[in-house]
Amino acid sequence: MKIMQRVFYSMAAITAVTIAQPVQSIEEGLYWGGGSRYITVSRRVTKEFGTRVCYSGFSQNGSMIASLSLKIPREQTGIDYEVYTLDGVENNLAVQQYAFKRDQITFGKLVGRFVSGGLVYKREGDTQAKRSPELQECLNSNKQYFKQISSGRDRR
Repeated sequence: MKIMQRVFYSMAAITAVTIAQPVQSIEEGLYWGGGSRYITVSRRVTKEFGTRVCYSGFSQNGSMIASLSLKIPREQTGIDYEVYTLDGVENNLAVQQYAFKRDQITFGKLVGRFVSGGLVYKREGDTQAKRSPELQECLNSNKQYFKQISSGRDRR
C-alpha cells in the first residue's frame, strides 16, 4: 500500500509541475505553404519589453511584414490552440497554431475564435540566419509594425 501511495504522490507531483509550466508561444521558424508561399515567424525576448513576435509572409506577389499580437491565448481555448493577429492589417488576418501540431500554422482570416478557410503552412527550418532587414526592423521595434512590399510583377 505504501508503494502505491508513493507512486500516486509522485504522479501527482509530476502532473502539478507539468501544469505549472508556462505555455509556450507560437513556434519560430520558416513555414512553407506550397508553391512560392512562405511565412517566417521570429521572436525576440527582452527583460524590458518582454516577448516580441513578428511575421513575414512572402510569395510571388510580394511580401508583408507585421508584428503579431496574441488575440486568443491557449488558456482561453483549453490549451488546444492560440491565435495571433497581424498588426496594422485591416482585413483581420491571423495565424493559428495548435498545441499538438507545433510544426504547422494556419494563416487566414479570423472568424470568431478560429482562423477560417486558411492555408496550412508546415515548418521547414530555423529562422535565425534568414531574417530580412524588414523582419529585423520589426523585431527591434516596440511599436505596432506593418510593411508591404510589392514584387513589381503587376507594374506596367
